[in-house]
Amino acid sequence: MNESIRALVKKSKDKDKEALTQIINKFKGTIKKFSKQLEYEEAEIDLIIGVIETIGKIKLSNLELKNEGAITNYIYNSIKNKRTELYRKHVKGISKELEINLEITEDKTNYQLEDKIFIDNLLNLLTDIQRIILVEKFLKGYSDLEISNKLHISRQAVNKSKNRALKRLKSYLEKEKCIIV
Repeated sequence: MNESIRALVKKSKDKDKEALTQIINKFKGTIKKFSKQLEYEEAEIDLIIGVIETIGKIKLSNLELKNEGAITNYIYNSIKNKRTELYRKHVKGISKELEINLEITEDKTNYQLEDKIFIDNLLNLLTDIQRIILVEKFLKGYSDLEISNKLHISRQAVNKSKNRALKRLKSYLEKEKCIIV
């Protein structure tokens, strides 16, 4: 039987284990994909727990959750947010190669491909440490203290590198007449 996500959520909130299992199965692909990205043993279980917690928090009376798509997007985004939270909690260190995930910036805004390339080119103007710090700070949302702990440098060094990077980017953009000061 192929029930609506709204009906499954309602049943799950009424302690129907079968309905909860069906919801988890609907998001199994996303859960598996994100758990592989996290690369630690219990990631899939942690993401499933996140889905269960989300179902418990959903208020179906909420005006924003009136249609099926909105409920599905809400659950998907909660899994995505849980992945970010788990990444911060479990994944230690930083890889030698910097991977920039510009999907993070797509949550609320629909950027064009040219914008993504432009941002990537701007980041390539920076030193490795500056690039890492800006990505961690502005794309991943880490605090200066979290970044300093991750990179094993002082918070002041993080702040100084961040300010130098921003100054370099501002100078480049002014020179290229991309911004008006």
